[in-house]
Amino acid sequence: MKLTSTAAVKSLDRGLDILEYVAGCSEPPSFSQLLASLGIPRSSLFHLLTNLLSRKFLERDPKTERYRLGGEVVEIARRAQRPSLGDRVTPFLRQLSVEMSETCGFYVQVTDLVEVVASAISTQALSYTMKVGMNAPLYAVSAGKIMLSELPAQELSHYLARATLTPVTPHTIRSKTRLKKEIAKVKATGFAYSREEFTLGISAIATAVRWESKFFGAINLAVPTARFTPGRDADFREALRRAAQIIAKEISREL
Repeated sequence: MKLTSTAAVKSLDRGLDILEYVAGCSEPPSFSQLLASLGIPRSSLFHLLTNLLSRKFLERDPKTERYRLGGEVVEIARRAQRPSLGDRVTPFLRQLSVEMSETCGFYVQVTDLVEVVASAISTQALSYTMKVGMNAPLYAVSAGKIMLSELPAQELSHYLARATLTPVTPHTIRSKTRLKKEIAKVKATGFAYSREEFTLGISAIATAVRWESKFFGAINLAVPTARFTPGRDADFREALRRAAQIIAKEISREL
């Protein structure tokens, strides 16, 4: 028999009622106790318990045949309490921002864009404001070029075939040949640059956040071009390299 939407929702309610009841009992309840307390028809209760057991939301003691919450409930609770990726990364970005006196961020790829997951804003009067949730084309920002450098050759070819390099500023890359050369350089050096290609007056440098073979995203420093001197470039690279290693280790702990 095909369940109507109303029947399906009623079954869900009953399943949740079972879980709430079991969780609230001082001692694991029996089938008879559940039947008497919840008012669910015997056949429905049997099938619901079978489903909850198969999904590991409940466990049944083989000796007493009483029910207790299963491991899946504990796992869901653990996941819900886990800090978000942004929350875990932010303290390390703040440390990097203080060390370099510049704005920095952590990015992940979302389709053909990069998105800011976490950021730390420089306290200097002249600085770049990087908002969480902000996104940008892969080809126009340093973190995006890191993402492109991480793509397998076939995926990169597909991206280059479909991408339209619409200029964001007069300095945005518009040549796919030039973009490919930059990506090759990123692969060779481990660092990517965006020189006023997304925001006039702002230059940026990024590197990958990776633990062993697992790629998590990219971190960057966004710096007013006037302060992005050749002398500071080496300092930026070393600071990003250290921060990327620390952040990657932190993220990998939850894998």
